[in-house]
Amino acid sequence: MRSPFIILGLIFLALVFVFAPPLNFPEGALVNIEDGSGLEEIAQNLEEEGLIRSPFWFRASAILFGGERAMKAGEYYFEEKESAPEIAWRIWRGRYGVEVRRVTVHEGLTVKEISNIFGEDFPNFNNEAFEKKAREGYLFPDTYFFPITVNEDRVIKLMRDNFVRKIFTVLPQVEEEGLDLDEVIIMASILEAEVATRQDKEIASGILWKRLKLGMLLQVDSHMWTYEFKGLPEEPINNPGLISIEAAIHPTSTPYLYFLTGNDAKTYYAKNYDEHKKNIDKYIR
Repeated sequence: MRSPFIILGLIFLALVFVFAPPLNFPEGALVNIEDGSGLEEIAQNLEEEGLIRSPFWFRASAILFGGERAMKAGEYYFEEKESAPEIAWRIWRGRYGVEVRRVTVHEGLTVKEISNIFGEDFPNFNNEAFEKKAREGYLFPDTYFFPITVNEDRVIKLMRDNFVRKIFTVLPQVEEEGLDLDEVIIMASILEAEVATRQDKEIASGILWKRLKLGMLLQVDSHMWTYEFKGLPEEPINNPGLISIEAAIHPTSTPYLYFLTGNDAKTYYAKNYDEHKKNIDKYIR
């Protein structure tokens, strides 16, 4: 019969093994912890990146520090090997390992406007390359925590991944409505530029989809192309948020064919062009 000391020793060695960093720990790795990620998702991400051996024991360590609500989002730099408890402690404390900047990308910004946010604080970020590589409409507006060492490719990937994650929740609705996702994003970008509230976006969405169906020009002030050519623009005109995307998917049906935003920032609707002209005279001129 084995002595208790041997058993305790074996348990100790097993714990040392599962907590220890993997042999192929990727020194110099930069790992992103998404905002709102749960412990299971964080642990899975760290295991896939090769930073921990056991997701279970990482979660156990994190729970001791306060659980998933205490974990800090952002990009973490791992210069050298660290154990699972050390990694959990760093994420709990928000010790990123490199200086981080909070970057807020508001709904409706264009690729160029997003690029302009990254100034001298981000020496590795190439604005011109970002504007050439980034796809308009598919950079999700949100608050991000970027290390000052981040480059344009990493920013595009993180914002694009965020877009994919956020849009995943509405993809079934796009399919149910028989819509094309690219057209939805283009419409959402127009709604983002034209109207402010969820209700107005949904009503304006119904009007614009109706105009397309009737073969009318869209005639939206945010894109003068729509005054000369029928149909949607070929690409989004900015990067819309989720409310505008949902409004593009779920338009409100009304008898209106026209809308405008008055000098008071309110939206006014009309059933025909004569009513629309009256609204122009009353609320804009």
